[in-house]
Amino acid sequence: MLTKEQENLIREQAVEAYPNEAVWVLTERGLKQVENAHETPESHFRISKRETVIAHSEGLLAVIHSHPDRDPVPSEADMASQVATGVPWGVLSCDSEAASGINWWGGERPPLLGRPFMHGITDCYALIKDYYLQERQVLLPEYPRDWRWWEAGQDLFVEGFAKAGFRKITAEEARPGDVWLAKIRSRVVNHGGIVLDSGLMLHQLGSPSSPIDHSRLSAREPIGRYIGFITHWLRYEG
Repeated sequence: MLTKEQENLIREQAVEAYPNEAVWVLTERGLKQVENAHETPESHFRISKRETVIAHSEGLLAVIHSHPDRDPVPSEADMASQVATGVPWGVLSCDSEAASGINWWGGERPPLLGRPFMHGITDCYALIKDYYLQERQVLLPEYPRDWRWWEAGQDLFVEGFAKAGFRKITAEEARPGDVWLAKIRSRVVNHGGIVLDSGLMLHQLGSPSSPIDHSRLSAREPIGRYIGFITHWLRYEG
């Protein structure tokens, strides 16, 4: 989506803007850094109405912003805003000396197998969502979420899957394509995956301590390993 030169420019400008968040829009006319008009620019960003109108008039393709001293994964607000714009978003982290690469979401989806864990981008719900779109042509809703939402009093999975058209079934009824939910070191459900055939499952295991872990890849595994953690079996009925 971006050229190497554009990516390097974004990283340079992110460091220059530190400790504030920097923001860019990519349109059919090219890449442009726009002013962060938020009242607390060190932890949030806002694009002015004028710049928003201009960006849409020029054919908005993507929005990119920086996270000073924070991980390059989207916040709940970032995810909600991406859904509202309907274009891909990118985020990078930075400090006063250097910036990371850009992590994208809301656009092209990676393969179901072998994707690294990035919360809000390629986490377990994203894998379930992408499976249903690829294998069943069903578009499940996005649920904007912050890292460690399960420790903040939210019951995102149980409530979300019910709203999305899933009903609870028994373990004996489960068949390939159904969803399972589990509690992993949590008081509420915070993990899930897809039932496959031959006693296998598809899931994206995350890290207990970091929103990014490139060593944890989505995979097929024997479902029996997680039976003791599974709390719900669900079937999509639309």
